[in-house]
Amino acid sequence: MSRIEKGLIIVAFFVWSAMMVGAGYVGRMLLAPVELRIERIDHYGSNPHALLDEAWGHVRDHFVGVVPSDTVREYGAVRGALATLNDPYTTFVEPQARALERDHMRGRFGGIGVSFTRNERGEIVLSPMPDGPAAKAGVREGDILVGIDGTPLPSPADLEDVARIRGEVGAPVTIEVLRGPQRERLTFTIIRQTIEVNSVEWRTITTTVRGALATIGHVRIRNFTERTGEEAKRALSALSAADSQAYLIDLRNNGGGSLAAAVEAASEFLNDGIVAIEQRRDQPEIVHRVRKGHTKPTNGKPIAVLVNSNTASAAEIFAAAIQDHKRGLLIGEKTFGKGSVQLIFDLSDGSAVRVTAAKWLTPERRALDGAGLTPDIEVVGSEDAQLERAIRVLSEAIGNARR
Repeated sequence: MSRIEKGLIIVAFFVWSAMMVGAGYVGRMLLAPVELRIERIDHYGSNPHALLDEAWGHVRDHFVGVVPSDTVREYGAVRGALATLNDPYTTFVEPQARALERDHMRGRFGGIGVSFTRNERGEIVLSPMPDGPAAKAGVREGDILVGIDGTPLPSPADLEDVARIRGEVGAPVTIEVLRGPQRERLTFTIIRQTIEVNSVEWRTITTTVRGALATIGHVRIRNFTERTGEEAKRALSALSAADSQAYLIDLRNNGGGSLAAAVEAASEFLNDGIVAIEQRRDQPEIVHRVRKGHTKPTNGKPIAVLVNSNTASAAEIFAAAIQDHKRGLLIGEKTFGKGSVQLIFDLSDGSAVRVTAAKWLTPERRALDGAGLTPDIEVVGSEDAQLERAIRVLSEAIGNARR
């Protein structure tokens, strides 16, 4: 064998060796991800929260600040999961906030009879109800709440911090407040009582029509609770007894509430037909009809409904039914535009998840989600200007009826 042939054989050997090594390397590169993927599928299949636990383990071991409790972590995980739905109305509600929400919908709770606002410094300012437990104990308008049962409020305080004022009827609660420019520190121990918050208020408005006095019944519905239907009936009965010749329904700044309550209240102004149509996933439509069964004092009387940009949800259901049935005129500003229905599911620890489960349509099948209701008569400006315009419209209707 010549020297050249021997050289070629040696070169060929090294080339072959390199190819085998390369093939083995490439083979491992191709096979490794498959094996890794199978291992991870088995791992996470047995524990769907393994990735979260793995990540949180690193946080627990290395985070430089205070690590929240497992409960706080779990609440955050639920919120994060719900956020992937990209629906602002599907939300998680923590236990104390859920208790407040439930009390609000019932229209009664154990408390001391105060409402809260927040000033420019983020402090909680108290406004006691006349003749309520807090007022009788000496709490004054403008007192600043700084502590409950010996525990100072954080600054700024949130709804759940203040919620501790509520509790079992007959049980005491001690509050600490600051009063006046000198910020005098005072302490009050108050026995909780049953506090009822009416969702409906009413009064009569006297006006002159064609030289004669006329009465307009003004009904303000602040929200739709379990008691709204019965409260509306009482209001209309009282206003009918006062010889009201027209009715003004005020839904401004009404953010909604119970759909069933809106249907019941709207039924006081409609004789028959549809109030709203509910559409759920993979289910037949649910048609909410006017509820019958008693004489309605508003029959044949002119109606106007005041709305603004904060009129939303169940309040829009009510207003849309009046508008679609041509039972009355909407006066004011374009409404908020919330055309969805949320179901509330209470969870084992007292928290809850609110899930958007349906869309609703007006009787004429208008979808208002994101669109809102356009008033028949637009009045942009002060609430007084809107009220005055509604009174003029109803006065003209009363005058026309007298001809």
